[in-house]
Amino acid sequence: MIISLRRIKQQPFTFNMRFSLSALASATILSFMVAGCTPKETQALLAPSEALGKVLAEETAKAAGAKKQIILINPDASWGPTSLAEKAFKAALSKQGFSIASVKSVNVGDPMKSGQVGLKAADFLEALQKSPDAGAVVSFAGAPLLDKASAAGLPLQYPPVLVVATASLGDVPGIGNDRTLLAQMIEARLVQEAIIDGTEAASPTGGKPDADRELFGQHFQILRASDSGTR
Repeated sequence: MIISLRRIKQQPFTFNMRFSLSALASATILSFMVAGCTPKETQALLAPSEALGKVLAEETAKAAGAKKQIILINPDASWGPTSLAEKAFKAALSKQGFSIASVKSVNVGDPMKSGQVGLKAADFLEALQKSPDAGAVVSFAGAPLLDKASAAGLPLQYPPVLVVATASLGDVPGIGNDRTLLAQMIEARLVQEAIIDGTEAASPTGGKPDADRELFGQHFQILRASDSGTR
């Protein structure tokens, strides 16, 4: 499955700094809560992020189809250690027969200082250049910070892009984006799916309940083309 880039008519895809500070505050509060919890309570607090990683792996497998190589973009060590959500994603992806072809670790900036925070356009472009034969590109560094000029420099075709734009990745802060921004990017075919904070209505399957999907739906939701108004 390939995403085709079409002409962008929206405003530049800029980052919401207030969202970043809110995400950092939420993750900091969670860290203090975890520090004062028993192991069982800690597991309960972190379980949603683990479910996020597992559900993301399922969504990635669907998007990639027969192509088993995945490109991963994540924050570098200056942001913190590898998140629980990313670890769960990698483990679940491997169980489904997929592998990480390459990892692009990026400096996303410092939300306590001036300047943009998030996935820079140049880093996103570099990751895409490494992925012509990959099944999908997955970003734990949020959506790319694109303006019209940088978007115009993207390849005409590239693999589906799935981004995680939540306030927390479990044990480290997430890198969020405004929902309107994400909807615009999905409508412009720059991103296929985005996981955001919120709740998602359970879809009756008639089969055995999926505990990970149920837990995921209590804390997160997936923004897709149908949700953003894309036809």
